[in-house]
Formats: sequence, C-alpha cells, structure tokens
Amino acid sequence: MLPLRNEESVPRHDPWLEEFWQDVHATLLVYARDQLNAELPPGLQARVDERLAIAAEEGKARTYVPDVAIAESWDRPSGPVLGQEGARVAAAEPPIVDFGEEVLRRLEIVDSRAHVITAIEVLSPSNKADLDAVLNCRRERNDYLRGGISIVEIDLLRGGTWILPDRSMLKPVPPGRVCYHACVTRPPWWSRHEFYVLPLRERLPTIRVPLRRTDPDVALDLQLLIDDCYERGRHAAAINYAKALSFPLPDDEAAWARDILASKAG
Repeated sequence: MLPLRNEESVPRHDPWLEEFWQDVHATLLVYARDQLNAELPPGLQARVDERLAIAAEEGKARTYVPDVAIAESWDRPSGPVLGQEGARVAAAEPPIVDFGEEVLRRLEIVDSRAHVITAIEVLSPSNKADLDAVLNCRRERNDYLRGGISIVEIDLLRGGTWILPDRSMLKPVPPGRVCYHACVTRPPWWSRHEFYVLPLRERLPTIRVPLRRTDPDVALDLQLLIDDCYERGRHAAAINYAKALSFPLPDDEAAWARDILASKAG
C-alpha cells in the first residue's frame, strides 16, 4: 500500500518515487508490457524497445543527459605523445568529463510482421530537460504519426519542461494543486489529442491505448503499474519521507501529504 493513502482515501501516485525514477521507469515499462499482453488480440504483441542516446551532437555534449562523471585520469593506459621529428614528449594528462550514454526505453505494440502499431512513452527527466528535448520529442511524435503509428505519452514527473502537446485548451490546473498528464494521439488526426489529467490526490486512471483501426482500444491501468513498482521494488524501505523533494509540493499539497504521513506514523 502506498504511504500517500489512508483507510478513507484512494491510492495515488507518490511524488517521492521520482527520486528513484530510473528504476521506476524501467519497471513501469515491463509491468505495462505484461498488462497489455494479457489484453491484446491475437496477432499483436507488446514489447520493450531500447534506443541508445549518444550525449554528443556535432561535438557538443547534450546537456539533458543526467549522468556526468568526472575522472582524474584516463580510463585507458597512457600512450606515447610524439613531438617534432617523432621525439617522445611529456604531455599533461587532462581530467575527463564524461557525459556518458543513456539508454532510452519505450513500449511498442507490434503486429506479427513486427510493424509498430502503437508507441508508449513514459517520460524521464532527460526528456524534459530543455528546449532541445522538447524539439526532439516533437520530432519523434510527428515521425510516429507520419508513419501511421499511434503514440501514448505518460508524464508522471513534476519537474522539467512541458513536453506533451499544447494544453492551452484544457481547463487550468487549480492554484496550489499538482496534476500529472497523459496524452494519446492517433493518426491521421495530428492535431487531435486525448488528454488525461491526473490530480495528485486522486487515483490514477485506466487509459485507452489505441491499436489497429479495426481493433477496439485496450486498457492500461496506470495506478496498478505504480502500485506494482512501489511494492515489488520495495520502495517502502528505501524512501525517506523526511527528505525534501527535489521539486517541492505547493503548500496545500504539502500539508495534505503531511497529514496522511502523520496519520500513518501514528
């Protein structure tokens, strides 16, 4: 049972899970794969796909890659440095700043010929880091739709840049409240987006996942996924609820969370 629920309330997303998002993200995709494969019609399969994001473009490091390591020496044996006329010279050994590589994972629904029908993206902090990330996500969304592939985008993170399609037509989030979002876009209706608004204080919903145009949609229970991540990942023992969040809750939401945590501690 998630700590941010009590006997009278419903389950919900726990903001403290964001501190463990690398693990949560990976397991969310696996549990979503399993949930969908139990529901998909014959001839379709959900699978986790990996893409490697290299942290450089035309010699410039991408600032949105989160793991930056600084090493004091080379990670390979130093070789000779040749100077004029082939003479060996002493050269300074520079510290290495390694922006690393990041494996980005998404969930795909494919048919028996391995044609992608639907892509499901669960956003990570690197997806929401800056303008470059926004443009990359927008290009990727357009590529999917241009290829006749539906896309489901799920944002359960409060920090970072807004990545999903334009939300200006949605009802504004009430002041002092936290809402997460999910969005479904189906080809060929590029400008028509099905938004799910997910208030922090409410149970995460079951959303519709589109398949082929001749198939009915299938269900994806977001709350069940989060519960599985929390419980099977043993996050109850790892989360320190006394630790300040990287992105603090608004005052009203923070007071609400404190009341629930205090009632469970008592």
